[in-house]
Amino acid sequence: LACEGVCIMFGLKPVKKVDPNTPGKKIDDYWETSQKEVLADPKKLLDKLFEFDKDNIPDKVISQIAPYMEREDFDPAAIKKASIACEALCLWTRAMYTYHF
Repeated sequence: LACEGVCIMFGLKPVKKVDPNTPGKKIDDYWETSQKEVLADPKKLLDKLFEFDKDNIPDKVISQIAPYMEREDFDPAAIKKASIACEALCLWTRAMYTYHF
């Protein structure tokens, strides 16, 4: 979920996959995108996080990430139970969202 938030902030597109719960419907899947674009090169990821243009976040990105801010499972403490690194990505995403306002 933390990687999903980073993908949204970076404007990366999800892969459309068949919804296993609703045949015929497609869902956005950010995991493949996360693996290829976010997690593949840790140094590049750090550089992108530090160089992110927080003063010019598009409104479309803010509106896409806004629902995550209300989710109970997009909480740094909850995410930390699974991964300290993902906790940091969640904190970064929340900080960029907060900075926008």
